Amino acid sequence: MDRSGTGELLGKPVLIELSHAIEQFALAAAPGEPLIVIAMFQKHSYFERAKAVYQEIAAHGALTVIGMAEDAVPPMPPGVAPALLPATDPLTREWSVTVLGPHGGATLTATDLETVDPVARTIEEGRTFRGRWSFRREDAIRAVLRLRSRLRLPAPVVARMDEILQAVQLVTEPSYQDWWGVPARYLADRMEAAVRARTAAEVALEAVAEDSGERDPRTGLYTEKFLQRWTAGLGAGTLPIGLALLRVFGIAEVRADYGLRAELAALHGVSECVQDLLTSVDRVVRIGREDFLVVLPSWPPEKVMWFCQEVCERVARLEDVYPFIALPGVAAATVTRNRPLPIPQLVHQVELGGRASEPVSLLAD
Repeated sequence: MDRSGTGELLGKPVLIELSHAIEQFALAAAPGEPLIVIAMFQKHSYFERAKAVYQEIAAHGALTVIGMAEDAVPPMPPGVAPALLPATDPLTREWSVTVLGPHGGATLTATDLETVDPVARTIEEGRTFRGRWSFRREDAIRAVLRLRSRLRLPAPVVARMDEILQAVQLVTEPSYQDWWGVPARYLADRMEAAVRARTAAEVALEAVAEDSGERDPRTGLYTEKFLQRWTAGLGAGTLPIGLALLRVFGIAEVRADYGLRAELAALHGVSECVQDLLTSVDRVVRIGREDFLVVLPSWPPEKVMWFCQEVCERVARLEDVYPFIALPGVAAATVTRNRPLPIPQLVHQVELGGRASEPVSLLAD
């Protein structure tokens, strides 16, 4: 386990596999072993995908606690104790799984960086965390004590937890734990390399697929089919997503009035105005005849507003270059943790103002 306090960069696919390994560690405990299992899931929607395994862990007799940020207690399996967190609690950004018993322990603790790996196939799959993991009992004890002090737990749960902690302290720390960690680290590194290789291969295959439909063959811009795939599975309440809907008035009529070459030049100009302001994570999608949706994961509101002002100014200057056509632009923007993404609301915001609207409007989340 990294003891510097900073941890290592961990992608979501690797975190999933490490979590599964620790869950299996809990299920492998000897019958009757007093056991604490605490997992922080951020939101109930993520726990739903793992509910069956935690129901099985609880059925084995483990004290099982699940932490998540929700306003009301959701349905939980028998024997599983929920620990609700307010949205402002720093623990809402934590992904962790800890197992502790007298004869062993394992823990994974990762903090959501609210950033995205630019090579990931989807935004959700590309979420990045910084964390540490270990199969040492002493590290699991520290993790349990930290969460015991920070979670609001019912008195009976705290009393049972303290009983197990006392039972753990009566047994000598298992030897050779560092030795066990060596193959675990090797396998984790190999797993991460395999995940990256698989992702790179999938991205490469999609890039050459002629019938994927994820890019407009004439302009190279992403399509709504890409948007649906790239944003699939986004969890509510987690990663902030900046959205900017740019409407360029008149661009849909350029071909009819001036020809195909002029249309392609105008579209290329608009695309360049947007692309020059993006990072490797961001994407621009054409979602209508005059509408371009720019998806900006992790951007703060003030930066999204700056982007909109800047792109509208750049689009306005396109009349000075070929095909020398005035193409006024307006934009509506938001930064949201809500799901589904409020794209219809942005379209409505632009339509309300029309050509007479302010260059940029901000939609409240």
